[in-house]
Amino acid sequence: MLNSRLLKQFIAVAEELHFGRAAERVNIAQSPLSQAMQKLETYVGTALFLRNKRAVSLTPAGKVFLDEAYQWLKYEQLAIERAQSAKNGEIGHLSIGFIGSAGYGFMPTLINHFRQSHPRIRLRLVEMTTLDQLEQLKNRYLDLGLLRTPLAQKTSLIQTHLYAHDKLMVALPKKHPLSGQKTIGLKQLAHESFVAFSKEKVPAAHAQMIAACSTAGFYPDIAQECSQVASVICFVAAGLSIALIPSNLTALIHPKVQYIPLSDKTPFLNQEISIAWRSNDDSPALASFLKAAGSLQEQIGTVRKEPGLARLNQAHRAEGSV
Repeated sequence: MLNSRLLKQFIAVAEELHFGRAAERVNIAQSPLSQAMQKLETYVGTALFLRNKRAVSLTPAGKVFLDEAYQWLKYEQLAIERAQSAKNGEIGHLSIGFIGSAGYGFMPTLINHFRQSHPRIRLRLVEMTTLDQLEQLKNRYLDLGLLRTPLAQKTSLIQTHLYAHDKLMVALPKKHPLSGQKTIGLKQLAHESFVAFSKEKVPAAHAQMIAACSTAGFYPDIAQECSQVASVICFVAAGLSIALIPSNLTALIHPKVQYIPLSDKTPFLNQEISIAWRSNDDSPALASFLKAAGSLQEQIGTVRKEPGLARLNQAHRAEGSV
C-alpha cells in the first residue's frame, strides 16, 4: 500500500542514488530501507532501481515513478493546505439569494467587498423573493439570503440581522401630470391605478403598500401584480399604472419613468433589508461572509446604532450557533 512515508523513502533513494545516504536522510537503517524499496517494486510490478555493488540508478520506470511521487506529495500538501483554508473560512462555496431591489442597492458593494477579501470563496447568486429565500434556506439550497424584514413568521431556524434601511417612493410614467413635482403626498394618488408586488410571492411588500395608502385614507386600486422589480418598472413605463417602490431603485434608470419622494411621515413607508442564514450553520465560509458584511456595515453606516455583524458573528461563534 502506497503512503507518504514510503514515497518519501523512495524519493530519498532516487535523489541520493545511494542507500546509505538515503537511510540517514530518512532516519532509518539501511537494511529496512532496502527491504521497503523491494516491497515497493513488488507492489508497482516493475523494477524501479538498477543495483550493483558500485552504484544505484533509476530504471526508465523509476524515473516516471519519481515524477509521480513528487506530484503525489505536492497534492497531499495542497489537500492539507486547502483543508486548513476551508477551516479558516478562506475557501469554500456560498449560495446567496437576494431580492431584486437589493441588486440596485447595497448588494453589489457588499459582494465586491467580500470578493476582494476572500477571492477563493466561490459565490452563486440567485434573485428570488423573500418567501422563496426562506424556503431555500430551510431546505439548505441557500446559505445566505438578502431579504425584507420583519418576517411574517419568525422561526428559530433562521437568524436575521438588519443590514440597511430603505423608504418607499412613487414611480410614475414620465408623462404623468404629477411627474414634475419634487414630492408627492399619498392622498394625491388616491384615484390612481397601481401595480403592486404579488400578494402571494411578496406578501410583506404588498401589505406594506396597502397599509401606507390606508394611512392616507384610501385603499389602492391594484390593477397589476408581479413579483420582480423589473416587471414593476416595465408596467409603469408602459403607462398602465403607478407603483410604490423602494427608493434604491432610482438606480434603475428608465427613460419613461419618473421617481418622486413621498412627503408622508407614516412608518409604513420605511423598509428593512436584512441578511438571513440558518442559525445552526457552522460553515467557516458563512462566518467569513458575516464578518466581512459587518465590517462593511460599520464603515458605510447602512444602519445606525446597530451592532455590527462582525460582533454578532463573534457572539454566535462563542455560543456555537453560527
